[in-house]
Amino acid sequence: MSYRLNVPYREKDQAKAYGAKWNWEGKYWYCTALTEELKRWYDGPEGDGNSDGVDGALAGSVTAPLADSVQEGSPSTGGSLDKADDPYAKYKSVSEINYLITDQFEMNPAFRNILVKGEVTNYRGPNSGNYYFYIKDEKSLLSCILWRSTAQSALKFQLEAGKQVAIVGSLNYSEKSGKTNLIVRQIADMGAGEANLKYLELKAKLEAEGLFAPEHKKPIPKFPEKVGIVTSMNGQARNDIEKVAKKRNPYIQLILYHVNVQGVNAVSTILKGIKALDEMGLDTIIVGRGGGSDEELIAYNDEAVARAVYEAKTPIISAVGHEGNWSLIDYVSDKRAATPSEAAEEAVPDIMSTIHRLEQLRRGINDNMRSRLNERKLLLQTQKAKLEGHDPVRILKERKEKLAVLSDGLKQRIQVILEAKKSRCKVLITELHGLSPTAKLVRGFGYITADDKPVVSVDDVKKGDKVTIRIHDGQINTTVDDTVKSAE
Repeated sequence: MSYRLNVPYREKDQAKAYGAKWNWEGKYWYCTALTEELKRWYDGPEGDGNSDGVDGALAGSVTAPLADSVQEGSPSTGGSLDKADDPYAKYKSVSEINYLITDQFEMNPAFRNILVKGEVTNYRGPNSGNYYFYIKDEKSLLSCILWRSTAQSALKFQLEAGKQVAIVGSLNYSEKSGKTNLIVRQIADMGAGEANLKYLELKAKLEAEGLFAPEHKKPIPKFPEKVGIVTSMNGQARNDIEKVAKKRNPYIQLILYHVNVQGVNAVSTILKGIKALDEMGLDTIIVGRGGGSDEELIAYNDEAVARAVYEAKTPIISAVGHEGNWSLIDYVSDKRAATPSEAAEEAVPDIMSTIHRLEQLRRGINDNMRSRLNERKLLLQTQKAKLEGHDPVRILKERKEKLAVLSDGLKQRIQVILEAKKSRCKVLITELHGLSPTAKLVRGFGYITADDKPVVSVDDVKKGDKVTIRIHDGQINTTVDDTVKSAE
């Protein structure tokens, strides 16, 4: 079950973010689940959805009459007036009308793929790379815009006033200016002949089918091992591709499928080459040749070749012609290169530069590691020295050595002091000996005592007392006969 949504063009991105989907065949918006966010664009009764929109309705038609599509009392009509009081309640603002017109331009398929021919007039030349001009017939004018991004590949002749052109494009309505423009996607010089017009129509057909859409383009592998080449074995394109590829990566495997790049068998051989290489499971395929005139490049504008490029499972790089030459496969391929040499650069990464870069990085890492190791080694030595400074064995050894030195010094000091004391003792003994009474006794002196007390005065004894006289070789015991005291 689905619900048809009335989404204005200006709100399509918001509706898409909420889950709305675009029906390309019917050209209308719808959803499979009517969420609260999407109800704002749903006009029908809830639950009354269908799988393909409103039956019998024209794709892109407005779901409400013009006069009733905006609620009465909206800000653009005054807002505060009731319908009965406001005679202009049913009138719409300019913006509201322009929104409705924009919806028609966006949803109506007749406006999205227009083929029109006419004479160029009011041509102003490139303005910032964009082309602004009109085309006319005997009755009418139509404003045209060719954007710079499109002109690079679409414009292959000198655009000027008076030239008859055939254009493929889509109509665009500007809400701001109220002006309709034809946005040019393809343009051809009608004077160039029927073949040019057929090319233009085929290109428009393939574009409308989505063959040029960016979302269908496959990424080119960054590090391929095998690259296929669909070109002539005798052409310069092959030599250019091989030269560039081998220079950028001498290890790359190149597989050539020889084809005719022009002539009657060109299309059939190119188709076989693309199919054969696509079935080999290669990383990338280069399809191209070394430039040429439009007639010489006609095989690469063939519809079958363009579809083969589009349907290939392997990423394909086109390399047909030069910067100004675009063929159909350039639009369909996953990557377009202006020349075969450029295609080789796109397909084959410059592994030699990568190797040189890796070598520089390796040397840088080695130098960095060596520097870090030296720093760590120096730090280790410093820490080791600090640790050794706290080693108990080493400290004990040092202290033993210091103790031995102190012990030797102490012994020497004691010996010096001892010798000094001995010398002093000898001096004192000599002096003492000189003062010793016994030493004087040798020279006729004697030591007199009475009752074991020294007699130093005649008053210490009296007549009849016993005294002892000690001389150097003994003592004499005697009695005092008399005492005589010396006159003072």
